[in-house]
Amino acid sequence: MTELNMETQGSVDLEQLEKAAMAQLDSGDFAGALRGFRDLLERDANNALALQFLGFEASQRQDHVIAIDFYQRAATAHPGAETCFNFALALFGQARLSESLAALDSAVSHDSGLLAALLYRGTVFEQMGKPDDAARAFLRAVRTADAVLDQNSIPVDLRQYLNYAMGVVRVYLGAQINQSLADLVAEHGETSVARLRKAGEIFAGLRPREYGHPLWRPGLFLVPDLPARTFFEREEFAWSAAVEAATDMVRAELIALMEDGQGFTPYVDHAEGTHGALVFKDINRSTNWTSFHFYRHGERIEENCARCPGTAALLDSLDLQRVPGYGPEVMFSVLQPHSKIPAHYGAVNGRLVVHLPLIVPADCGALRVANEARGWEEGKLLFFDDTFEHEAWNNSDQTRVVLIFDTWNPALSSVERAAFIRVLTTAQRFERDAIG
Repeated sequence: MTELNMETQGSVDLEQLEKAAMAQLDSGDFAGALRGFRDLLERDANNALALQFLGFEASQRQDHVIAIDFYQRAATAHPGAETCFNFALALFGQARLSESLAALDSAVSHDSGLLAALLYRGTVFEQMGKPDDAARAFLRAVRTADAVLDQNSIPVDLRQYLNYAMGVVRVYLGAQINQSLADLVAEHGETSVARLRKAGEIFAGLRPREYGHPLWRPGLFLVPDLPARTFFEREEFAWSAAVEAATDMVRAELIALMEDGQGFTPYVDHAEGTHGALVFKDINRSTNWTSFHFYRHGERIEENCARCPGTAALLDSLDLQRVPGYGPEVMFSVLQPHSKIPAHYGAVNGRLVVHLPLIVPADCGALRVANEARGWEEGKLLFFDDTFEHEAWNNSDQTRVVLIFDTWNPALSSVERAAFIRVLTTAQRFERDAIG
């Protein structure tokens, strides 16, 4: 028999031994399976199935030294998520926590979505007396689970583990938020931040959400006990007249941009299969609704501001809602003829969205907020709370363009604004540290 034929025959024999041992295991013959896997390991010292089974069998006998040896051999010979995870569990059972954590990290490096490994990382950190790291690890696990479209596909035991993880995250984040407010309370008193403390507890999941209106659903951050107002009036803001007086200047810079044609991109850009793509399915990644941003998630886009210096200077003079990582959002919003922005909710209440209408065709359409619709008038500001259900449409044959920016809800005091920023930035920092 040639060397090649011998190798082939050997491979077939090993495969048959694996099948035989697995068949004995499936039939409930544990002792027979044990003999089969031992025979298999004698023939193939690095056989993954044999090493895993024998590691399991040793752990059942409480022979943790032998179990760890088998699992370590499996993880070394066949590095992968499953082998590393089993090795980590064996090490954890012997309180070899640092080594267990390293093995869990290896498992996650092979499969970033291995939920069990992500959850165990949190538990290992707890056992190591590192509550900050534990909370971040548990949050990472929770966010990974959130991304699973079919939640029922998560095994029951892991869902229970996730409930524990979420409890840890809630308590930790709530404590961090309370700590962020401590100096404001010391200076201004507890009542000055009461609404924002409740907002933080709601955000952390320690307090249920309660809405003051059936169509009011802030997607991210709810400040409770604010007046349930959809639209606000121009006359309530001292700076309205100055902004409206700048309409011609802003429009001229807009027209120059549109003639150049550079810098406008689809406002809605969600990956296919995500919740956002489903909500905006008729306009996702579409040029029917485009934007030119001056600020995005609170970050000033210097190149775009330089292209419209007059508009940028006007924005610098305004009371924008400035929350690092969140706001303001400032842009030219371009809605093409016969296009519609579907009904949706904004992320954060406590702010107002402002439209400065620049190009409004006759019979254009309207902005509906909850149960009231208002049309745009060029040069007249429109203020509304976008965390109410809202939609907009352009029924005309021409393009509609508005300048959009964020400002503070006037119901919030200066101290509450400071508390608002503390709560959101604390939560953002926690999320960033956990997820990266």
